[in-house]
Amino acid sequence: MNTSIAALSKLTLQTDFSPWFILLCLVLGAGYAYLLYSKKAPWSKQVNYTLAALRFLVVSLLAFFLLAPLFNQISYTDEAPILILGVDDSASVPAAYDSADFEVLKEQITAAAQRLGNSNLSVRVKGLSGYADNFEELTFNEQSSNLHQILREVQQDFEQQNLVGTVLISDGIHNYGSSPQFLTLDYPVYALGIGDTIPAQDLSIKGLYYNKVVYQGKRFPLNVDVFNNGFVGESVKVEVLKGNQVVDSETIQLQGDQQINSAAFILDAEDLGIESYTVRLVPKANENSTVNNVRRAFIETVDSQQKILIAAASPHPDIKALRTVIESKEGTEVAVWIEGFEADFPEGPFDLVIYHQLPGFNDLPAQIGHWVDDTNTLFITGSGELSGVNRANKTLIYQSFGQTDNVSAALNTGFDLFEMDEDLLRRFSNYPPIKAPYGAFELKENANIMLYQQVGSVTTTRPLLTHWSDEERKSATFSGAGLWEWKLQEAAIYGDSKLFDELFGKLIQYLATTDDKRNFRVTPVSETFFDNEPAEFETEVYNQLFEKVYDYNIDLTLTDAEGTSEEFNYVNTPGTNFQINGLTTGVYRYSAQVSLNGKTETAEGSFAVETMALEDIDLTANHQLLRNIAKNSGGQFFNEQSLDQLVATILAVDAKPISRSSERLNPLINNQIWLILLLILLSAEWFLRKYNGSY
Repeated sequence: MNTSIAALSKLTLQTDFSPWFILLCLVLGAGYAYLLYSKKAPWSKQVNYTLAALRFLVVSLLAFFLLAPLFNQISYTDEAPILILGVDDSASVPAAYDSADFEVLKEQITAAAQRLGNSNLSVRVKGLSGYADNFEELTFNEQSSNLHQILREVQQDFEQQNLVGTVLISDGIHNYGSSPQFLTLDYPVYALGIGDTIPAQDLSIKGLYYNKVVYQGKRFPLNVDVFNNGFVGESVKVEVLKGNQVVDSETIQLQGDQQINSAAFILDAEDLGIESYTVRLVPKANENSTVNNVRRAFIETVDSQQKILIAAASPHPDIKALRTVIESKEGTEVAVWIEGFEADFPEGPFDLVIYHQLPGFNDLPAQIGHWVDDTNTLFITGSGELSGVNRANKTLIYQSFGQTDNVSAALNTGFDLFEMDEDLLRRFSNYPPIKAPYGAFELKENANIMLYQQVGSVTTTRPLLTHWSDEERKSATFSGAGLWEWKLQEAAIYGDSKLFDELFGKLIQYLATTDDKRNFRVTPVSETFFDNEPAEFETEVYNQLFEKVYDYNIDLTLTDAEGTSEEFNYVNTPGTNFQINGLTTGVYRYSAQVSLNGKTETAEGSFAVETMALEDIDLTANHQLLRNIAKNSGGQFFNEQSLDQLVATILAVDAKPISRSSERLNPLINNQIWLILLLILLSAEWFLRKYNGSY
């Protein structure tokens, strides 16, 4: 392997001042020596001349150093042409050969790389996960192929260098990252296609489709795509296992070669936490490989849904408008109670109660009245009697005289409770006015305004929608009623009601969500990790003032599905997450503990580790992809039988080294030799003066 070598260096001296200043330094040195040694001295003229010469040199040098002189060193380097061997060292490559044939292929590629390196080329080897010293170091066990990443990183790493091109050695199976064939490159790719392009008789699970989070007690779908090649008209049994037990199965008829056949399952979500489901195809005779007959799905089952109650004084279109928004959110259940119409009161507890124009809040039935203080609330007041609302709501006090006003909505520009789509906010201008109570308003402590009342084109300071929260509860109050008109008008103009749905959907979600006030939390940054990456945990520790604190010892116990536990200890530090490497596939449960304020705080949870087995899905080489990459980059495609031709083609390019220059400026005074020289000159002058009887 050739490398760049320095060919020539050029050294010059320069300053920021005119060269005439050097003459001035010499004059200054000569003048100083003349003034000091022109008088009659107690020593001989020869000694006097020597002393004058020494003083002349010292003063001239010191004056010259004041000009900040620099050494300008220019080095010229010959940079050898660089050739990259980009190797797809994934598991699908050796799977197409028997072990002996693959070893022969590796030896042939190694010999070709040596021939290229013995020319004037500097050959570098790059695999999927990084650079290697030589081709023999690659292990061909990567579980995904990202050819785009190889080519893109080469372009970035060797930008503005003498790059001849890249030899991309691959089977063309690209299964991770962006497509490489449309990548714009500034170097040619010489693609060497290896592997078997003839599809083998095989069945494989091409994909699993499911919701990663489901709710306990509900049923959820799991869809399986089965790829068939060579078994047309036959049937295959698809099984779903939970643990070692088959929970469902289906036999499907296989239609068409190299086509997708689907199977659909509806499963029950039972146990809380992350569960592993194994989907497998019962192997058939003459299958080329059964490795790709099995896939795993990791599904998290969470606790019951959020429960929201709408309590109203009478039927009203607002109820349907809000109910539609709530029911569109997965994991949310809504119940409605209308005074005098519903015989049975819905069973709680509730995460949020929406009170719609309920009169006489002091006289509400016990089953609805106590929720005012016991849970999060949203009041839609209407414009009638408001004294009871004043006592019940936590955001504002109405000082109304029984009058109403027709108002539109204007968003408070300082509102930051949650994000709203800027484009959708323009739709407020098309909302029709609704009736709101008219009069003075007084905000209660810690209350904030989300929407102002707008009369015509004038935005007032009167609140239309206010919100409030403390450590335990959240509440909001809408001053008026008639929300359904907004939803209906928006749908009539735009064909949808996205602004209404986003505004009240996010408001209701915010109010119904209970803030996590635990002083100690340990959470995985993802519900699922791949086995080739670390499991990473975010740790939060808070003091009594709910301020983040650090440098606490955390004990974490990790338990796998077989019940085997392993203990870890770490210290939480700012900006650093705890990581565990080397976990095998499966479901893990963890328990973390910390001693905080004399008490032991605990955090628990679960996560899953799955294998990134993308290489097992498709084992048929795709040389057409390699041809496209080579053509688009200005290179050529070769198969493994024409390896010698590939080497000859690259050598025929006859790439030449390029000469580069680098300039380095060093202050002259930084060189210690000048300090030593000054000390020698001063010491010599002092010694001669003293030796000859003077100081």
